[in-house]
Amino acid sequence: MADASKPLVLIVDDDEKLRDILRMKLEAVGFDVAIAGNGKEAIAAAQHHAPALIVMDVRMPVMSGTEAVVALKGDPELKGIPILFLSAFGEEDVDHAWIDKNIAQELGAVDFMKKTSSLSDIIARIQELAHG
Repeated sequence: MADASKPLVLIVDDDEKLRDILRMKLEAVGFDVAIAGNGKEAIAAAQHHAPALIVMDVRMPVMSGTEAVVALKGDPELKGIPILFLSAFGEEDVDHAWIDKNIAQELGAVDFMKKTSSLSDIIARIQELAHG
């Protein structure tokens, strides 16, 4: 059961290993964590958990992160939840990363980070965003 004093972060990614690493690191610094494997699961989890922050992969099967954000921002009860997009595209994929970052901004995400960023930088940014 979630501790009401701990902010809840919803991690949405189709990479189970990455979800587990983020969950473990976030729990170690005082967060409750919910998990979803695609955009469709993210919407259901957001409705159920009301997270303080959603960390969303951009490209996933079933429903992409961009499709999920459109749905979340279109829901009056969920549209205020901040979203941090993560993208697997690194420096070698500059064009794709640029496209993902611009789409994220257009959709209303509060920030965009590459998965190639250091884990400590990702955790620090999540802490900043989830604590307002």
